[in-house]
Amino acid sequence: MGKHKKESLEKLLPIIYAICESPENSWFKDDLLLRIGNNASTFTQIFSNTEKIKNYLQLSPEISIDYSFINHTILKTRLDLDNLRMENIRINLLEKDEFRRLYDYIIYAFYQVENLINYYYHIKYHDINMLLYHLESIQNTRFNRTGNETSVADINIATKIYSFNLTYFNGSSYGYSIDNLRKVRNEGLHRCSIILKNKTEENKNLYLFLQSTNYDHIHNSLEKLTNVVKDNI
Repeated sequence: MGKHKKESLEKLLPIIYAICESPENSWFKDDLLLRIGNNASTFTQIFSNTEKIKNYLQLSPEISIDYSFINHTILKTRLDLDNLRMENIRINLLEKDEFRRLYDYIIYAFYQVENLINYYYHIKYHDINMLLYHLESIQNTRFNRTGNETSVADINIATKIYSFNLTYFNGSSYGYSIDNLRKVRNEGLHRCSIILKNKTEENKNLYLFLQSTNYDHIHNSLEKLTNVVKDNI
C-alpha cells in the first residue's frame, strides 16, 4: 500500500473508532467484525486491517469539509461520516444512473445541513425559551410554540432553516440551495424524478433547482453554511 493511501486510510480510524466505542452503535461494531473476518483478541488489532474496513464501509478516505470546530465528539463523527459517504457517491462511477447519484449526494449533504443547523441553535440559544422567542420574531416564519418544545430537536427543520437563511443568507443562492436540499429529501427519489421530467407551476422552483444544481454547487453551499456556523457560535 502506497504511503499516501495508507495515510488517507488512517484518517478514517478515529472516526470508525468513535462510532464503535459508542454503546448505541454496538450493532455496527459487531457487523464490522463479522464482515471483515477478523478474530483479533483486542479491539486495537481490528484496526490493523484498514483496507477491509474501507471496503466494508465503501468510503472514500478524503473528508471535504473541516468539522474540527465541532465540540461534540458524536456529532462530529456523524458529520465526518456523512461527508465521507457523500463524497464516495460523487466518485462512484459504478452507479450509472446520474440522477440517482446526484440525489444520494444531496441526501447526505442534507444530513450534514440538519446537524449543523441544530448544533448552531443549540449552542447559540442555551435556553429553549430564548430560541422560541427568536423564531417567533423572524418575519413570516409562521412559527407558534406548542408548549411541548424542550429542545432544538422539537422544532421543525423547515422553520430552523428558514430562520437561519433569513439571518445569514437572505437573498443569496446559498440559502436557496440549502432549503432545496430539504425539499429534495422530503419529496424522495421517485417524486423528484417525476418533477425533473414534468415541470408544473406547483413544483417549478424545485424543478429549476434540480435542473441547474451540481455536485460543486451543493458542496459549496454546505461549506458556506459550515463556515457561517463556525463563525457565529
